[in-house]
Amino acid sequence: MKLIRELHESFKEDSKLIIFCDNKILYDQSENSYTFAPKDLNLTNQTKPFLSIALIDNCYFYVLNVNKDENILGLFLNPKSTNFVDLRQILGFLDQSSFLLASRASILQSWITSNGFCSICGKNNFYNENEGAFECKCNSSPKYPAISPCIITLIHDEERILLGRSKFFPSNMYSTLAGFIEAGENAEEALIREVKEEVNVDVTDIEYYSSQSWPFPAQLMLGYFCKYKSGKIILNDNELEDARWFNINELPIIPPDASISGQLIRSYIEGRLKL
Repeated sequence: MKLIRELHESFKEDSKLIIFCDNKILYDQSENSYTFAPKDLNLTNQTKPFLSIALIDNCYFYVLNVNKDENILGLFLNPKSTNFVDLRQILGFLDQSSFLLASRASILQSWITSNGFCSICGKNNFYNENEGAFECKCNSSPKYPAISPCIITLIHDEERILLGRSKFFPSNMYSTLAGFIEAGENAEEALIREVKEEVNVDVTDIEYYSSQSWPFPAQLMLGYFCKYKSGKIILNDNELEDARWFNINELPIIPPDASISGQLIRSYIEGRLKL
């Protein structure tokens, strides 16, 4: 996948569209797909130019944001299976590459809709294609897509792992702990602080795993393993509804493989099983 941010006056031949409305993505459940050919949609009210965000096998992918009052479904799309859904709802149905493209589209459509006007003088911004950023004639700073760095970590202690759940999670789902990196912190310091704040536990042996772009709303998740050192679980803030230790052979529902949280958990379990 080649990442691009190019404006086109018309859709390229054999291109695909990724459509959003009120931060929800258009999804065809029958095809398990969120990309659509322009010919299958009713796009008469869309304003040119169009922003292309990726090039895959000579196919351009565009992101569009539509009004909730528009009926954009073409004649051959089934309205019973094609609806706007929360991207989180379809995570379990997407492979890694599909999720990365959807994540990029979600982050960029939010960036587009939030930068129509200059925050300094209030006038319309224009898109500088050479910079790939929104600018204003008042010479305020260019507005590039902003991503907030976060840590996400799996705390382990031999055959058990510490997982937490938010009140917004589906029933019986638990995940790894995560939090934003504060100004002046490095990632490891943020990890130690977040774990202490959320569950009152001290950790050691911090080991980097991988990173992932996360579109809720626009984060870069830096994934780590860390080893339990000491402390009893105490919920210290309002972020978690529950946190507890789980034996790796008796896990609750965990996030899907498309998420770095799910990858951390499964990677650790696979490593333990090889011992």
